[in-house]
This record gives sequence, C-alpha cells and structure tokens, in this order.
Amino acid sequence: MEIDLSAQHDLVNIENENAEIFRVLEISRLFDLFESELLWLTAPKLWDDPYENFLKHIYGISAYEESVRISFEGYSKYLFGQCWTLNEETDAIWRIYSPNKDRVKIKTTIAKLQKQIQKVKDSGFYSYIGRIIYLPENEIIKRITDGIKDPFNFHPDSLIRKHYLVKRNTFAYENEVRIMVSLPRPPDNYKNAIYQDHENLDLCYLLLDNAVELIDEIVFDPRMPDSLVKAYTLYLRDNFKFNKDIYKSNIYSKPIIKEQVKSKYW
Repeated sequence: MEIDLSAQHDLVNIENENAEIFRVLEISRLFDLFESELLWLTAPKLWDDPYENFLKHIYGISAYEESVRISFEGYSKYLFGQCWTLNEETDAIWRIYSPNKDRVKIKTTIAKLQKQIQKVKDSGFYSYIGRIIYLPENEIIKRITDGIKDPFNFHPDSLIRKHYLVKRNTFAYENEVRIMVSLPRPPDNYKNAIYQDHENLDLCYLLLDNAVELIDEIVFDPRMPDSLVKAYTLYLRDNFKFNKDIYKSNIYSKPIIKEQVKSKYW
C-alpha cells in the first residue's frame, strides 16, 4: 500500500466554507501583510491561555521510575496557529483587541483563506481551519490527562483536533475560527523547519499569491481620529491599490433621531 506523503489540508467543524471571518490587528501588521505577501502564524506556547499552551508546563511520571518526569513540550515544536472570529463586530472585539484605539479589522472568507494555504504542497505539511468547540474545563482536563496516559494522542493530527481546536467555554464569546499548521520535521542537522522563521523559531510564514485580493474589507477602530483614518485610507488606496471597502466603524456613533412632537406642551 502506498503512503500518501503529500500535504494535507482539512476543514474541521466548518458548516459553511463561504462564511466571513474577521481579525483585528495593528495597522503596521496590515501593511506588512500587503508588502511581504506573507501570512504569519505563532507558536501556541506564546498564547496566554494555559489550557492552550499546556504542553509547555505539563509532565508525566514514568511508570517505571516515579522520580522521572516526562516532558511533552517537544510535541508542539512545529505547530503554529492564527486566530480569527465569526463575529463581525462587537464591543468586546474593539475593547479587548484594540486597547490603544488604533487597530483595524480585516475580513475574508474561510474558503479564500484555505485556497491560499492549499497552495503548499510539501510532504509532511498539514493545515487545519477549524471552528473552535467550547467545552467545560473538566472535559478539557480529561483530554489532557488521556493524552499523558497515551502520548500517541499527541500526534500532530490528534493534537490539533482534540486540543488546539477546543477552548474552555468561558471563551465562547470569541466565536473563534483558527488556522493551525504542522510543519514538516526538518533533518536532524537543521534547527528550523520549512516555513519557520530563521530568526524567531516561534513564528512561521506562508507565502500568499495576492494578499490584497485575500482581504475583502478593512474597518478602522471606531475611536480612531478621523484624520488618521483618512491618512491610512489614502495610503492603502495609493500604495497597495486596495479598492474594496475601507471605513471607520460606527459602533459608537451617536444616534440621530428626529420625530415630530405631537403635544403642544414642551
């Protein structure tokens, strides 16, 4: 039987691949995206949630020598991810992800994003775009415990599906969609894998055909000064030829209400 060594790309828990997804980022990161044509992903060990970077700090105990601790951190060495959301706009998005009132929100679709990632054909490369499943904390702990008992559960495919596409239900408001990739393991004499950044091994990049075409809309923080919005808009139009929708969010705009008062007493 032949073993398929080609790259594999999967959608997980996705009901509609044409669903729109959104991401808030610094304006400089958006410029970098358009200039470099690179989609950057980060190592899970950098994430704040200890239930997501759990491989960094959990350990097992040897069945043969109780004083021997077994580390699992190496299982995540070539895993990288990037977070998006299905929420078009909420107050929480701007307050949490744009604390300095200066970020932008970009929009694309799951299908467009996957089409770009599917261009990677290297053997041993696995990508997943999955909608996060939110579970009670005790269920996530059980998954981690079961993994420690049988480390085969920490194989990249199982690891991503069971651990990196789930979160505690306290985060359900995020309505998250996540890209996860597992890079081909490099030969022993190399310290970095294909697509792994040479200067920062906690980052990896995927080359895009056309980053401007990938993004369908750009929305500025509703608290950003209008003069800055105008300057950034002109730069995006002139320098990157971005001709799709660009505007400032109106989530905090004052309501304009005009109604005829019938009573003569006012």
